[in-house]
Amino acid sequence: MRILLAEKEEALLEILHMLLKSFKYEVAISRSAEETLSAIKEVSPDLILIDESLSDKDKLDVPRAIKEDFLTAYIPVIVLIDRKQVRKDLLEIEQGIDDYIVKPPDPIDLQVRIEMAVRRATHQFFANALTRLPGNRAIEIILKKIFQTNQKFSFGYVDIDRFKCFNDHYGYLKGDVVIIQTSQIISRTIKKYGNPTDFVGHVGGDDFVFITTTDKEEIMAEEIIREFDRLIPYHYSKEDRQKGFIEVRDRQGKLSKSPLMSISIALVDNSSVKVNSIVELSEIASEIKSHLKSIDGSKFLKDRRVENRGKKTRPKDSDKVMLKKDKARKKADKKIPLGQLLLESNLIKQESLEQALVEHWRTGQNLGQTLIKMGLVKEKDILNMLKLQGVSGNV
Repeated sequence: MRILLAEKEEALLEILHMLLKSFKYEVAISRSAEETLSAIKEVSPDLILIDESLSDKDKLDVPRAIKEDFLTAYIPVIVLIDRKQVRKDLLEIEQGIDDYIVKPPDPIDLQVRIEMAVRRATHQFFANALTRLPGNRAIEIILKKIFQTNQKFSFGYVDIDRFKCFNDHYGYLKGDVVIIQTSQIISRTIKKYGNPTDFVGHVGGDDFVFITTTDKEEIMAEEIIREFDRLIPYHYSKEDRQKGFIEVRDRQGKLSKSPLMSISIALVDNSSVKVNSIVELSEIASEIKSHLKSIDGSKFLKDRRVENRGKKTRPKDSDKVMLKKDKARKKADKKIPLGQLLLESNLIKQESLEQALVEHWRTGQNLGQTLIKMGLVKEKDILNMLKLQGVSGNV
């Protein structure tokens, strides 16, 4: 188990570090609020143990920041508080604290609290076990709150086309890697272009959702398509990638050609037409998604079919969807990913690269830094590959 210990008092830090190590935990240390928030991305801890006095402005702002970020909200947070401040601090328990313990903590009490907090986080169904993104229950809670408060929103339903063919052909382990990378593509895009309160969830399998505002939805859809089409083909073998398809058997045992995976994004917003419930939202998104499945390649479609809603008719603006798709592809960055360059240069093996990629997606650290940290390549090799990509600067 990996624990991030956030403590600025050196004497207490030394005691806690010794205790946690004696419990056989892997421990990372931070000494300030800023350092803690930065370390979370690099360390990807299973639990955060933080002193309530760590933050200068608001002693609970770090836990709150952790819980308000959908990428870190699943991490349990235990706060160390002064006995004299217990009653006051408990009034703010909902601001991001999963549990608290009075300092200095009793060793047995500390270990029990840690084990219970991690067990709760592991068994809760709010987060998807594979991607760690919020799951169905969390998505439902977010949407209910939006409908109750009559907020304007845009809902994106993301589905990978022909994922099952890939999964059956290459195996579920490689399929899981595709799911993880897709979740990262979506999450990074929403972080890059979205609002602080935007949301990303994993419905399950190869289905994802995101919630944003109507002014952000299309640029997000285009960016997700662009990155998916650039990166996902490299999950196929070089031979299959060059052919542009894989051969799969149908239920009758007949061979057929399945094109490389693409991505479909159904967009629904309530800016012009009222959406009354989660059920109605789901039905509209499913209708759009079904239509998108009939179109080859990666694409997105925004619901504007007020008079046709609920009828089995072709969306009026489907031609615009194709234009959007082609526009996104023309703008796509064609540079070969760093990992692929290393493979083609025989500097790393496929299995090692896949392990590094999972660590890279899990921590958010640059792939080059991850590879060096794992001892898989040397820094000079990474710099040479970056030059081939046309990238200058440090790793």
